[in-house]
Amino acid sequence: MRELTFALEFKSGVDPLMDVCLEFPQLRADSIGSAVRRDRFWNVERFVGPDDALERVERVRCGTDTPQAEMTATACGADRHHELLERSPSSLVTYSFVERLHTCNSVVALAARHLDLGHVFQAQRREECQEWRLLMRSEANVDVFYEAVGEHLRDGITLHIGHLGEVNRWDFDSLATVSLSSKERDTLRAAIEYGYYETPREVTVSELADRLNIPQSTVSYRLRQAEAALAEGYFRESAQNDTRPPEERINEDPPEQTDA
Repeated sequence: MRELTFALEFKSGVDPLMDVCLEFPQLRADSIGSAVRRDRFWNVERFVGPDDALERVERVRCGTDTPQAEMTATACGADRHHELLERSPSSLVTYSFVERLHTCNSVVALAARHLDLGHVFQAQRREECQEWRLLMRSEANVDVFYEAVGEHLRDGITLHIGHLGEVNRWDFDSLATVSLSSKERDTLRAAIEYGYYETPREVTVSELADRLNIPQSTVSYRLRQAEAALAEGYFRESAQNDTRPPEERINEDPPEQTDA
C-alpha cells in the first residue's frame, strides 16, 4: 500500500468553507472518503469548533442558497448531495455523495480519473490549509495526477507537494471512535476552556458548575464519564496487543542505552 500526501493553501474569498476556517482559527475538520466509481465519490467530514462557526459550516455545506466550493478554474457539473449526520453545540458531522465526477477537475475527480480505484482520502482542514493523505494500491499515474491538480486549481489556491512512499501506519485517531453524549462533550469542552485541566487548576468543579448553571454533582458525573470513555478509547488498541498485567507494563525496564 502506498501513500501520497499534499496540501492546498487557500487565500480568503476563494472557497466558502475554507473562509469559515480562516475566520475561526479554532475550527478544525477531519474527513475520510473514497471514489465508488470513476464518476462517484462519498465523504464523511467531522467539524469541531464554536457553535457560531458550525452554523456557518452547516449553511455552506447543506444550505441550498449558498455557493458551493469550487477549487478549479473550470466549471463543475457534478451533482452534490449533502446530509447532516450529527449536530451538537461543539461538533458537526456531514455525509456527502457526489455524482458525475467526470464533469469536474477537482482533486477527488482527478484522482478517480487517473489513479487506480480503491484509493482512500483522508483530509484535515486547519485555518487556510487543507492537508490531504491518499492511500492507494500503487503509484501508477501519480505524476499525471499531480500535474493535473496543479493545472486546474483556481487562482488563490496553492499546491504544496508532500511525499510518496510506503504506508507504515494507519493515520486514524482512535479517540474519533469514542462515543460521548452531547452533554458530556460540551461539559468537557467547557472544563478545558475554563482551565479545569491546567496545572494548577484555574477553576474547581464547584466554580465550573456555577458558570454552567448546573449542579456540581452533574458536572462531576459528566466529566468522570467522559474521561473514562476517552481513556478506554485511547488504550483499547494497545491493550489488545499487550496482554501483560498493568504492574508488569508499568515496571518494565527501559531499553539499555548503547554508545554510538
